[in-house]
Amino acid sequence: MTRSAAAPGRIPGSRFAPLIGALAALVVTAVVIVAIRAGGGGGPADGDENAEMGAVTVEAIPDSVRDEIPNTWSQPRNDPSGTGVWGPDVGSPMDTLWRIHTGMEFFAAPALCGGTLYFGGNDGVFMAVSAADGSRLWAFGTSCGLNGEAAVSDSAVFFCGQDGYVYSLDRASGSLRWKAGLGYHIFASVGLLCDTILVTGNSEGSIAALSAASGDLLWSASPGGVILGPALADTIAVFTSEDGIACAYGAGGNELWRRDFSAQASAPSIGGSSVYIGFSDGVVRRIDLASGTVVWETDLVQQPVRTVISRPVLSGGRVFAGTCDSRVVCLSEEDGSLQWDTPLENWVQLPPAVGAASLYVCSDDQRFHVLDVETGEIRFSIEMGGYSGTAPILANGTVYFGTASGDFFAFRGTLADDGEEP
Repeated sequence: MTRSAAAPGRIPGSRFAPLIGALAALVVTAVVIVAIRAGGGGGPADGDENAEMGAVTVEAIPDSVRDEIPNTWSQPRNDPSGTGVWGPDVGSPMDTLWRIHTGMEFFAAPALCGGTLYFGGNDGVFMAVSAADGSRLWAFGTSCGLNGEAAVSDSAVFFCGQDGYVYSLDRASGSLRWKAGLGYHIFASVGLLCDTILVTGNSEGSIAALSAASGDLLWSASPGGVILGPALADTIAVFTSEDGIACAYGAGGNELWRRDFSAQASAPSIGGSSVYIGFSDGVVRRIDLASGTVVWETDLVQQPVRTVISRPVLSGGRVFAGTCDSRVVCLSEEDGSLQWDTPLENWVQLPPAVGAASLYVCSDDQRFHVLDVETGEIRFSIEMGGYSGTAPILANGTVYFGTASGDFFAFRGTLADDGEEP
């Protein structure tokens, strides 16, 4: 088993391997499997599935909106570009505000709405906790590990489990509203498309759109591979898979485009008129959102070794990503040229959070790092006590993330004065 030369690491993708094995004997009713397949192969509900699209552009989120903690959470990191920061940057010293320990891995990044965090872990418990002090507001137990990020509407919380079910809970009480089976393990997150449609995918290679109100199947598609994503832009849902597939669907289920690449894909991000994806052969690609055409591709390795790239994050005309050859990289959004490259001591499998002046990174060197956005210089680091588990988010001076050691942390940083560097 190959590991990082600097320190013990994990084979890319291995975080799910023992969990899949443990669930291999899970029997899911055949009726559920038939139901997901009955929706067809992602055929159009409105018009020709091969209909051409015009130019598509996603407007950047204004800074004034980023400063406000969201009240709903529509997709992973609540933003197709994946920045994961609300409010000002933070500096050192950074102190532990609170900690939750379960002894089981946290791989599902939290959804943050108002003053409440919603997330689950591999102990099978999905919970709502106070962002201020970590106190548990409610908890809902399942029989499986929870790996995907949740979506949150005004009244409900939606998440997926490795048991193959999508769950809908009452946001206030945590009571079950409905659950719907997709037939196979789910490692993808769930997204809320057009306010009423839930989209996610399973490990058998199927994508499903469900009614947010009832859980009824609206449409399905079968691109293949272990499905990752989604990233949502207006009425478009973009998915990738571990088979190297990237694909986009309209809200009615019509396939807009599909591209097959030779390497495992990261989860996608969307910025402006483009989709950004990292691949396990060390390549980052910018793909046109409307057509699926490759705009540019940058090879960060240029040698025949497997180097998984994390989900890219877009901010300020730059593309940020981590690599499994222990680097954090910054590329030009315009042409993909390398702006800077910072080595760490172990793999960076998770997307960073990006503020105005700082980059926040969880690494398998068991440390949380804060880097300068402009130069990549490491400003300071703190010990996590375990391998990275979830991507970090930063809100009003507090960083939230979970580890593969079963700890979920809230670290309070020092807010920089106006005009000062964090």
